[in-house]
Amino acid sequence: MTTDQVKFEDIGAGRFRIEGRLDFDTVVQALDTSQHLFAELHAIQLDLSGVSAIDSAGLALLIEWIGRAKRSNCHLSFRNVPAQAMAIARISDVEKLLPIAA
Repeated sequence: MTTDQVKFEDIGAGRFRIEGRLDFDTVVQALDTSQHLFAELHAIQLDLSGVSAIDSAGLALLIEWIGRAKRSNCHLSFRNVPAQAMAIARISDVEKLLPIAA
């Protein structure tokens, strides 16, 4: 089991830079943390440039964030999605679900 934690750097105006691993060992902590950070926001942009590794559990977390945002009428987008995540999304046929900012 890893001791890594996912860190959310608040860079203002609903924008966060995520750092660390998004994997089976960290997604529950990341989801718990994000619930508090994202609760009152109507627009969220997540910069994934600090994500060092991501697996299928990490991709599931991204999709969970998308669902929660839609249910809350919140606009969510991702920036700098790791190639590893995009590859898993393509294989899983969920690539089109990811709202990627230009």
